[in-house]
Amino acid sequence: MKVVELVAPGHLKLAERDAPAPGPGEVRIAVSNVGICGTDMEFYAGRRSADIPFILGHECSGRIDAVGPGVADWETGTAVTVRPNFGCGACTLCDDGRENICPNGRGLGVTMDGCLAELIVVPARYAWRIPKGMDLETAVLIEPAAVAERAVRRAGPMAGRRVLILGAGTIGLLATQAATLAGAKVTVIDPIEDRRRWASALGAARVEDLGNGEDGPSDYDAVIETAGVARSVPAAVKRVRPGGRVVLTGIPMDDATVGTRWIVWRELEVVGSFIYDLSDFARASDRLASGEVCALDLVTGRYPVDRVAEAFESVSRHEGMKVLIRMAEEES
Repeated sequence: MKVVELVAPGHLKLAERDAPAPGPGEVRIAVSNVGICGTDMEFYAGRRSADIPFILGHECSGRIDAVGPGVADWETGTAVTVRPNFGCGACTLCDDGRENICPNGRGLGVTMDGCLAELIVVPARYAWRIPKGMDLETAVLIEPAAVAERAVRRAGPMAGRRVLILGAGTIGLLATQAATLAGAKVTVIDPIEDRRRWASALGAARVEDLGNGEDGPSDYDAVIETAGVARSVPAAVKRVRPGGRVVLTGIPMDDATVGTRWIVWRELEVVGSFIYDLSDFARASDRLASGEVCALDLVTGRYPVDRVAEAFESVSRHEGMKVLIRMAEEES
C-alpha cells in the first residue's frame, strides 16, 4: 500500500508498505481524506521528534475495508472517521471516561504511525460512524471540532458571557462557533487579517489584531487560548476578569512565563483542555451533521497524495485554513 513517510524534518516521501491486517477487535479502514493539523506541522518542522520514518496524520475519514476476529458491529463499506487517541482501557482514568488523559494512551500520528496511508488499522471501538448525509471531507473536521467543543465546555457556562478566543486557526474558528451557539459574545484575536475576517464571518462579535496580546481590558468572563504559542498564555491570564477562567488548549513547544501573583490576587481559574472525550466527539459530529457548525468552508486546500509535500509547504506558509490530502478519490 502507498504511505507518506516523514524521513527528515521538512522532507516527506511516498513509500510502499505491506497492507496491515486487522487483529482481534480491530477494523481496517481504506483512508479517503486526511487533514493536516498543527501537530503534524510540529513533527514536520522538527519541533517534535519521532522514530523516522514516521507516518503523520490523525484527522481522517474513509470506509471500513476489513474487520478482525470478534468484531460484529461493523460492515465493510461503512463510512467512518476515527477517534485517533486510544486509551489503555485498564486504568482509573479510562474507567472514568477520561481516556483523553490516559497515561498509557496511544495516538495516531503522534506515538504511532498515523493515517497518511491507504490503509490503517484501529481498535473497532474508536471508529466513528459518519452521520447519514455527511460527506467524507466534512467528516475529517469532526476531530478538530471535538477539540473546540471541549475547550468551550471547559470554559464554563457561555450564555450571556463575554469570551475571548486567542487564535483564529481551525480550532479557534470552530471554538468561536461553538461558544456563539452556546450564547456567548465572542471576541477573537489573531495577527492575520484574513483569519480575523473568517472569525467575523463565523459569528465573532469583535476581532482584534494581536498587538502584544496583553493590551486591552481585563474583563472577559473566560479566555480560551487556541494559538499554541507561548506568548499567548500570559496574554490569556491578563485579559480575564477577577474570578474568571482561562482555558489552555493550544500546546506551545516553548515554556510560557506567567505572573502567578496576578492569578492569586484575582482568584483566576487556569485549566487545561486536552483533546476531547466521547461526549465532545458526539456533539461535534451532531453539530457538523446539522449544519450548526460550519466546517467544510474552512477547507481551503485539497491535494492528491502525490502532491503532499506541496500541501505541507503551503500550510508552513500559513496559506488558507484547513488543508486536506486525498488518499483516494471517491464520491461521498
